[in-house]
Amino acid sequence: MSFVRFARQLFMASLISGAAAAYARDSLTETLTPEPRPYPYAILDIQPGAEAMDAASMFGERMMLILVPEQVALRVENGEGRVFALTFDQKLVTQGVGLHTRMGRDPYAEISATLATEAMGGRVLQIRRTIREPNENLPEPAALIAQLEERYGSPSKRDGSSATWAWGEEGFIPDLDGQPLHEITTVSQFGSRKTIQYRPCSTGFSADAEYRFRHHRETPIMPGCTALFTVGVSGGAQLSTVSFSLTDFDLIRQHVAEVDRQILEALTTDAPVAPADMDL
Repeated sequence: MSFVRFARQLFMASLISGAAAAYARDSLTETLTPEPRPYPYAILDIQPGAEAMDAASMFGERMMLILVPEQVALRVENGEGRVFALTFDQKLVTQGVGLHTRMGRDPYAEISATLATEAMGGRVLQIRRTIREPNENLPEPAALIAQLEERYGSPSKRDGSSATWAWGEEGFIPDLDGQPLHEITTVSQFGSRKTIQYRPCSTGFSADAEYRFRHHRETPIMPGCTALFTVGVSGGAQLSTVSFSLTDFDLIRQHVAEVDRQILEALTTDAPVAPADMDL
């Protein structure tokens, strides 16, 4: 392969939080509309696939919190100097809650929702909720899990004060760790092959809902897993922390594939580039 042909395939990507709108030079086309989700799990009656405004309104009403968008800038450059640059809302986050709050010792509550790009209409992909309160204001861990079991049935996995409900391609997974092993073969960008054994919705694969551009995605996104809903309680002498997480990997896979496709299509076009007007 010649250097010129190889250079056409090189892509450099960066993602910057709190980006200025000046980077928003390109756009994505909305092509994906989520189907109704097959599982019953929700956080404050919101499921992944919901519109961001609906989620923000419901979370604000139920938790008495103000949610604000967290904006990022995505920039991808290919080997010929063509650039795809986009600014988008990546998350809805709780106003006034940051690292200092989480590392402190005071009660607090927060909720965050990771969002898709405009390719999926900015819809929700993942929801996380955290509550830290005096123990007398919270149910004991066993009672909280019993409440969720009454709503969703027995969990796929129970580990002390935490529980997980998993939904796979064939529906609810009753025993997360007792599933038979599956195999998948991955191919690196240089052509080497590797066979991986895994159990759907278990460990070994990325669970990140935030979009990051990759020219070659060697490792799949949670194969065989549709969604994971988890609850955990971390108890202390005076305060306890309750955390909920709901991630839809089916929507994440759809979103990543479509955004990758649109970016690569924009960067591999043979359309002529208009000359710049820089003062030379």
